Amino acid sequence: MSYSNTKYNLTNLPERTTTAHNVNINTTTMVPKGLEWRNSINYNYNPNVAEDFQKSSWFWNMTLSYAVLKDKGLISLKAYDLLNQNTNASRTVNADYVQDSQSTVLKQYFMLGFSWKFNTLGDRGQSRGGRGYRRYRF
Repeated sequence: MSYSNTKYNLTNLPERTTTAHNVNINTTTMVPKGLEWRNSINYNYNPNVAEDFQKSSWFWNMTLSYAVLKDKGLISLKAYDLLNQNTNASRTVNADYVQDSQSTVLKQYFMLGFSWKFNTLGDRGQSRGGRGYRRYRF
């Protein structure tokens, strides 16, 4: 959890103090038989923009992965921005003006992937957790 506090003291604008909030939650759930469920949830609140701009948003990414082929392969389905709220609202302050802008950063999308783990230490060695995977995305 974090916040930022900004003070403006410009000659053409009255003194202002603003605070922005950001909360991140990351979870990983591992289930027997090679199934893994990951979540990344972010909440942002930015009161530093004009009244008609979106001040808060939830951003949720999720991944389901399943190990196959004796744990040498990994099939994953990733979902980005499940709640379809990812926007970018910002304020620019200069000596003589304040500009608010908002844009869509990236729309919701899904990605199917396949990773293959190569054992780089030969038959006697064990691969190191997570290293050695080659990723292929479709």
